Amino acid sequence: MKKNWMQVGSLALSAVLLVAVMAQWAVIGGLREELADSRQALDALAERLDGTEAALGTVQAAQSRPQPSVRFANASVNVEDRMLTVDMIAELPDEEESCPGIGFCKVGEPYRLAWKVDCLSRAEDGTYAMTAAFPLDLEMGLELRLEDDTVLFSSDSVAELLPLRFGYGGTSWHFNSQSELFYQCDWGVGLMDTAGDEAQASDGEFRVYRNGTLVFTGRQMPDNSRVEVDGEILDSVGLDCAQGDCMRLCYACTDAFGLRYEFPIFEKRAMKWDHTEDVPLSRRPTVAWPE
Repeated sequence: MKKNWMQVGSLALSAVLLVAVMAQWAVIGGLREELADSRQALDALAERLDGTEAALGTVQAAQSRPQPSVRFANASVNVEDRMLTVDMIAELPDEEESCPGIGFCKVGEPYRLAWKVDCLSRAEDGTYAMTAAFPLDLEMGLELRLEDDTVLFSSDSVAELLPLRFGYGGTSWHFNSQSELFYQCDWGVGLMDTAGDEAQASDGEFRVYRNGTLVFTGRQMPDNSRVEVDGEILDSVGLDCAQGDCMRLCYACTDAFGLRYEFPIFEKRAMKWDHTEDVPLSRRPTVAWPE
């Protein structure tokens, strides 16, 4: 009888052990499935990362690849016919044609509506160039487009292509609200040609306007720090100015072809307690044809 009980106990213990082993195998199987799922997820993540890196590489390559562009040089003006002539040098990295077409368009209009079509010629250095001549309408916008409508240049005024451009300029100023005077000194200005190089002009003079009315004209001295007014050399000048007045400084000059320019430099509004605030100002010059 005792032996039977021992056999029963042994069988029970074996059953318990078997159940435990089966449970462990079930846990191990579940862990294996989770591990397999994790490996699949990691593989999928690695594929996505590879795809992202490849896409990023493509974007970076596209960004680092030179983009089509154009620069200008040697602008000249025929004032009698009112024609502008300018050299154009284009960088077209993906272009394979020897003479690609270029369209002169209104801003926003496609190549097929160009009012003038011409061809660029490939140079030995790989750039494309041409000398363009067209009527100079100072109120006209201009957009240069390739046949696939790639925009090389866009401006709401062809004034950007004129022989003279504003480089830098200014003066020191102070508004005295008690004496109601706007003081200026240390005038200076620099001009550029179409290519961005330093340029010279003639008959240069600084002009100050108060609320749109000209109140001061002075010619620049060679030291760029003083001006000549009616034969008198001045280190500084004080102009009548009340609170709320707008004082604009401009520089007027003439280019080698006879065009007369007036470049806005800054405009200040006089405030109380000797303060001034900037008035938004376009850098586009006003241009007058010679009489």
